[in-house]
Amino acid sequence: MKNYKTSNLVIQNICLLIPLILYGIFKNGYLVYEKGLINFVDIFKPLYLVIIGVIIKIIIDVIRYKKIKIDYNFIYVILVGMIMPNNINLLIYLINFIILYILALFLEKYFRFNKVCFIYLIIILINFIFNDFSFKSILEENYSFSFSFLDLLMGRSIGGISSTSIIFSLLGYIILISNFYYKKDIPLTINLIYLLLSIIYFINTNDNSILLNSDLIFASIFISSLPEYSPYKNVNQIIYGILIGIFSFVLAITFNNIISVYIATFIVSLFQNIKLRKKKVKLSILE
Repeated sequence: MKNYKTSNLVIQNICLLIPLILYGIFKNGYLVYEKGLINFVDIFKPLYLVIIGVIIKIIIDVIRYKKIKIDYNFIYVILVGMIMPNNINLLIYLINFIILYILALFLEKYFRFNKVCFIYLIIILINFIFNDFSFKSILEENYSFSFSFLDLLMGRSIGGISSTSIIFSLLGYIILISNFYYKKDIPLTINLIYLLLSIIYFINTNDNSILLNSDLIFASIFISSLPEYSPYKNVNQIIYGILIGIFSFVLAITFNNIISVYIATFIVSLFQNIKLRKKKVKLSILE
């Protein structure tokens, strides 16, 4: 029964991510190709990033289990590819992904952490050290745009290569909340806390640059709420969401509003490893 539930949730998530990947191909592939800034093959870069992760996962499954497992790792490898910066080098991504995915599989035997954020943040750090990276597409680097609110909702904002469509993210959330095993309180809490703090910040500074954060919305729905790395009890889901919302806001105004939610989610996921001992009973603070 457990495997049945897991495979259903995995397949449902993958189906909901497909429209976001297709929009990423349109925004960061076709629109750029239309301006003559990339060749036809590069249109499908958002898809290549996803395929790389899926192929590596399948190869490792066959080596480890002699079969392909329909588990949460299928979601993880897809999500990592979707949130990459636009100008990530495919070869560098391939090499880094292989090493970090294997490392994550090894480390998770000893402690719990959000695997998606772990792989993503290290790849970002490596690229930051050795190469310039940008979340802007070549089109956004070369042209200035003034988008309407509807354009931004559709996904014309700057962010991960396939994670900017707020409309498709919210549609995914609406569908996922009908699934009993989806932790719907987590995205809701994260976004409410982040929005409240962002509005207060806007009132005090007149800076609205962090108000509409497409990556925060995407990550809260598909990454922060991942079953293996988030609490099960409703009250702890709310605490978990509040912490991510606060940390994401602080990091957005002090560091980077796109990366902030991934750092926050990774940090809070580590809290699962903190054990409170009381009367010889071990209690995880985020069960």
